[in-house]
Amino acid sequence: MKYIKTYYIIFSLLFLSSLRTYCQHETDKHKEHVFQHHKITLFTGYGLITRAINEEGKKQIRVIPILGLDYEYWFNHKIGLGLLNDLELSSYVVEKDQQEHIAREYAIVSALVFLYEPLKGWALFAGPGYEFEINHSFYLFKIGTELAKNFQNGWSAGIGLAYDIKEVNSSASVGLTVSKRFGKY
Repeated sequence: MKYIKTYYIIFSLLFLSSLRTYCQHETDKHKEHVFQHHKITLFTGYGLITRAINEEGKKQIRVIPILGLDYEYWFNHKIGLGLLNDLELSSYVVEKDQQEHIAREYAIVSALVFLYEPLKGWALFAGPGYEFEINHSFYLFKIGTELAKNFQNGWSAGIGLAYDIKEVNSSASVGLTVSKRFGKY
């Protein structure tokens, strides 16, 4: 009987030690998931210019292609800062007031925005910026949203929508995004 008790204790200790090893393995697995603070995004889409002027001098809505390259720094899973940069791939003329028109040639729009992600994959952003252009540059305020699907290794793809409030020609843009997160701490 004494031997059975000893075997029972040894068996129990071996069983319990194997459980402890298994639990340790699970803990190590969770440590591998590290938050990535940096994000680079490529954007391609179209801008909607509502105060464009055609060759006859009449107002018309104009759709122009846009390319963008954005950098974001996320402090945590919900809050970040971003530098959003767009290049308008077109020349056009806009109406400043009833008598004055302003030519726009391949403008570069850059904005420093506050980012908030209320739900995973859905981000809201807003912040001040500037539109750089040869003929006349403007301050602006950019607001928008992005809805993205996250994939493995920090990649994501989505759709972005933004509105630039400017002194002369406020404009909207919509397009597709491809992003990569990096920078493990």
